[in-house]
Amino acid sequence: MKNLKERMEIFKKHKPEFLDILGFEDFSFDEKAGIYSCIFNPSMSLTHSNGTIVQGGFIAGMLDASMAQYILNLYEFKVNPLSLDIDVKYLLPCRPKKVEVNSKILKMGKSIAFSSAELIQDKKLIATATSTIKLIRPR
Repeated sequence: MKNLKERMEIFKKHKPEFLDILGFEDFSFDEKAGIYSCIFNPSMSLTHSNGTIVQGGFIAGMLDASMAQYILNLYEFKVNPLSLDIDVKYLLPCRPKKVEVNSKILKMGKSIAFSSAELIQDKKLIATATSTIKLIRPR
């Protein structure tokens, strides 16, 4: 696997535009712990309740994006991760400010991966997710 700097350059070439909508800022990878972290800064335009709470679908998108990015970086963008399912648990309201999403691979097979993620804001667990991901290899 390439080092983080090389993976970041590859990521910049392949970064999907929708990440900008979610407020994506950066990523990091702790190889020892096996945790892939994404930083998002959701804007007021992603909120409801008079601009105070980030809408749940966008939270799910951040969780899903982090798990998918882990797979993309792991395979150096040579597979396409397709979420077969995603189970999100909302624990606290998410405010329109910086969050960190930490994802990990629970089990990796040849064509299916199982992943989990946690969205943290102000050192509080806001939401969690698990996902089954199909690994699509281009022909």
